[in-house]
Amino acid sequence: MNANQIVIIEDDPGVRFFLEEALKNEGYSVLSFVAYEDAVSAINDETDLVIMDISLPGMDGLAATSDLKKNVNVPILIITAYGTKKNALDAIKRGATDFFVKPILLDELKIIVKRILGTRKLKKEMELLREKELANDMVHGVVGRSRQMRDIFKDIEKIAATELTVLITGETGVGKEEVAKLLHSFSQRKGNFVVVNCASIPDTLLESELFGHEKGAFTGAHQQKQGKFEAADNGTIVLDEIGEMTPYLQAKLLRAVEKKEIEHLGSTKTNKVDVRVISTTNRILENEAKNGKFREDLYFRLSQMQIHVPPLRERKEDIDAIIEYILLEFEKESGRIINIAEDAHELMVQYDWPGNVRELISVIRRAAVMCDGDTITIDDLPLYLKGGFPLASQTYSDKTLDEAISELEKNMITEALKKSQGSQAQAAKLLGISERSMWYRVKKYEIDTNI
Repeated sequence: MNANQIVIIEDDPGVRFFLEEALKNEGYSVLSFVAYEDAVSAINDETDLVIMDISLPGMDGLAATSDLKKNVNVPILIITAYGTKKNALDAIKRGATDFFVKPILLDELKIIVKRILGTRKLKKEMELLREKELANDMVHGVVGRSRQMRDIFKDIEKIAATELTVLITGETGVGKEEVAKLLHSFSQRKGNFVVVNCASIPDTLLESELFGHEKGAFTGAHQQKQGKFEAADNGTIVLDEIGEMTPYLQAKLLRAVEKKEIEHLGSTKTNKVDVRVISTTNRILENEAKNGKFREDLYFRLSQMQIHVPPLRERKEDIDAIIEYILLEFEKESGRIINIAEDAHELMVQYDWPGNVRELISVIRRAAVMCDGDTITIDDLPLYLKGGFPLASQTYSDKTLDEAISELEKNMITEALKKSQGSQAQAAKLLGISERSMWYRVKKYEIDTNI
């Protein structure tokens, strides 16, 4: 007996009865409703398929598809008596798996339902397989297969049980905040995990952000505000990029860390806080302390324990595990099972990833979205991965990773087109990509080929 659960949403009683009987005779468990509003509470992660008419009382099938996809990853089969291409494409764009047009042919219905449920079963099996493969490489959502990361996991278990401050060092993008979150998860602290980026908040606002302020403390302070230290009471505060903090605020922070008390801006009253302080930096803070660029007493106070997270190029065993994790998350979000072609995989393993884990995540997610089928090929990867162009450059320091990738790709394509006198076919050969991929990128970046 087939235990697949199917929900039917159809306002026509004749069509609804026909669907119910046809699917029950195939051994499926069926629930049927007249309107989406009646059905929505019955649809959950255990539901294997929703069959829904476009024309419904209340919310129509297209709007219902969008609403349903926000909450549940379930295949949706749309029924329409208005078999226009527009309706069909609109349904697919909103997340529907497939559609068919009334009048419904029984044999066609059986084939479509069997195919959708078969694909769903395969996706679940692939998801379970990936989760099983990752089980030994994940600790509270942090992925690490390399010896270096396994050593960090062991250190975290030991350090988390203490109340010592921790300084986490490493290049930008290696995952310092994730390591800090892991420390909090392993600790006995029940309060909030609060992150403050010291580099992104202007110095004039950072003091108020950290320690809070009183009403009237400065122009625009219309009411009292709690600071991040108070928000993290009985929990953990992470001071991200601590090396960017000015000497004035370093002195204020030293008192908060030493005495576990803070003062609101505009007040002389002290408030006790029980907070574990974790700091992160991509600088060599010890040298900056010795050279007088960072308070030495604060450095020692913040670094009672230290954890260094190595760059991805020094722990390449983690690349496959991280890719599997990203694809598993993408699969859960989109319902698509994505694999990676062997040559594309080899290219990613050989690349040094100057942007570290953050860059790898961005590249894989972009490629998964843009690949035409179910396999990421070399054509789906950024051009710079095989072009020998370094992404880590001062030129891109003020841009997001996606913006930097796009700018570098555009520059590479423009240069290739100049060398090939505007021929997209020749430029594609120079860059080692297909003509289709070249055409897509020229259109995407609005590049003038009349060079």
